[in-house]
Amino acid sequence: MAKLRWRDYLGMLERSPSSLGTVLRTLTPRVPLSKPTDVRVLHTKYRLWSFQERILNRISGSTLILGLPTGLGKTYIAGAYLMRESRVKPIRVLFLVPSIPLGVQQTLFARNMLGVKHAYFISGAVPPEKRARLGVWNWGFVVCTPQTVYNDFLKKFDSVLEEAKRSEDPVGFLKNHLDEAPIPFDIIIADECQNYIGETDGYGILLTARACGVKILALSATPQLHSARRLEELRRVFDRIEVISIDESAVKAMVPRRTLRILRIPTPPTLLKLYRVLNKLVDSYRRKVVEAYGEEHLRENCRRHGLCLNMRMLETLRTRMVEDGASSVLGYRAWRLKELQRPLEELGGRSVVDLYRRTLFECRNHKHEAVLSLLDRVRFKKAIVFMESIRSARQLGLRLLERMGFDKVSILVGKGGMSLEQQASALLRFRSEANVLVATSVAEEGLDIPSADFEVWLDPPSNPKKWIQRFGRILRQPEGKKEALVYALVSDGTHEEAKLRRVLRLSERVYGFTQNISVERFKRILGPQKTLKRFIG
Repeated sequence: MAKLRWRDYLGMLERSPSSLGTVLRTLTPRVPLSKPTDVRVLHTKYRLWSFQERILNRISGSTLILGLPTGLGKTYIAGAYLMRESRVKPIRVLFLVPSIPLGVQQTLFARNMLGVKHAYFISGAVPPEKRARLGVWNWGFVVCTPQTVYNDFLKKFDSVLEEAKRSEDPVGFLKNHLDEAPIPFDIIIADECQNYIGETDGYGILLTARACGVKILALSATPQLHSARRLEELRRVFDRIEVISIDESAVKAMVPRRTLRILRIPTPPTLLKLYRVLNKLVDSYRRKVVEAYGEEHLRENCRRHGLCLNMRMLETLRTRMVEDGASSVLGYRAWRLKELQRPLEELGGRSVVDLYRRTLFECRNHKHEAVLSLLDRVRFKKAIVFMESIRSARQLGLRLLERMGFDKVSILVGKGGMSLEQQASALLRFRSEANVLVATSVAEEGLDIPSADFEVWLDPPSNPKKWIQRFGRILRQPEGKKEALVYALVSDGTHEEAKLRRVLRLSERVYGFTQNISVERFKRILGPQKTLKRFIG
């Protein structure tokens, strides 16, 4: 059997019944609409939990942001809010999403859970001329990415918006300088709104909506309250910022027990030796940067000096080879550096590149081996494996595809590896039939994966936002689910566990996000291994 290649997977994905092309044909308007319509949300196909009802009752006035931990039904609250508002009078709804996968998800939510038959998703894939011809903005419930909305409604106000963002009171500035209300909707739902703050199209939309009296309900698990600058930007848009802690008694009762198991994995000796050699090289570069540009320069993300660029390349190489495995750094530009090709006395006359080749020969990817073994021994219905590296996700995903089959595995990586349409197709496949999702950070925000019950972190999340978003993928509580279990893999003798614990402490201190922690040592399965298929529910 020929080895499965990445393009083979993408081809199968595009031909599958759950491909985005197939789904989008039903989610995009096909007939022109000449006049604006509105909608009423008459009922929802779900009931709110008591703490969700309490949050809903707090929503008043024109603006609010919910810092509700991922997985606890922010979208359900938004749906109930729209039902409440449309009881007073019919409404026109703009549902902002940061990505195509989320757009598909929220359009299906509006249709299936809110009963809005004519909810439509509008993306940049529909050309501006076609959007105008079809009158897509006349529909009463539109799901869309901020860039498309900005291009059609706010582009002509570019200069005014830029000046507003520089002012102390951008909303007040816009009230005095906009002669018309350019956003023709009554309510904006801003999903994952932390993506819309700052110098973004979404921020311009929210400022304009606020200035024009459009009601805003913004949803966010991680509104980045640990950033003083971001908090100030949020306050410019929102009257109220409500952060709901996962440790509130009413919330705690509705989520499964959160367990993080830190799994210490033996680092292959050759990889550990390579890691330590690179540590010395990075330290050497840091000293050179300090000598040339001063201590403060190390804190800058400098891209002007060759010395700084080489230092960053070596730092990334060193980090990724232990966090995502040796095979994840194949083809990195850093291998071209002369220091890595020069024979070294401490390596017996071999170069760092020679040592890397030997590392690949002895153990191509120690993290992948650990994941495969872990999936063999844990019983699950749906599992997610998170990592930063696109290359590593592709490699591991293809191994699992060869082992389990196309119908059991979905791979979801960022723009560098998949188009937005392919990403959405991968998500739809995991929601419908696949049991394992191998994903990069593109899957961390907002995905509705209600039955995921087991998660593996190939590498430590780099900040609290990633920590909570990753954990949130398995916090939803289907019947019988008592524990949300995460395994975090860390390589012995490296920086990984310290990094993991640093972000853990920050997540707890800033967001109050806590979990039970245990530490285990990785043990290989002895004797005949059970197949993955046997363990899948």
